Amino acid sequence: MGFSASLAAVVAMIGGHWLVLQSIAWGRMIADFSRQDSVTTAIAKTFSGKYPCPLCLKIRDGFHQEQERQDKLPWLKTEELPEAIWQLRCMAAPSVPTAPRHELPFVPTLHADFIESPPVPPPRIS
Repeated sequence: MGFSASLAAVVAMIGGHWLVLQSIAWGRMIADFSRQDSVTTAIAKTFSGKYPCPLCLKIRDGFHQEQERQDKLPWLKTEELPEAIWQLRCMAAPSVPTAPRHELPFVPTLHADFIESPPVPPPRIS
């Protein structure tokens, strides 16, 4: 469940929800147009852009409103991006430790059951 929630969040962050909604609208348009015309004509009408359905118009308006909101966000301004990158470059990374933390390496204790070889089976009579 955690993976699917993470995947849904990533899809929503990159605008995939608009693609999902548009795909649903296209499917409905193809189904509606194919009732009157052939499937080939229905597909051509759907993707021509000349016959948008009400859902397509709402999706387009919502997408443009979201784009306008993102353009107004101060942390996404591209002219401020080089300064932010410069600040990240100036940060010091922690140094690598030169001395080991423990003198003896960690070795797990093994049980005698796992060290001894298995018992030899009795010989077979041919």
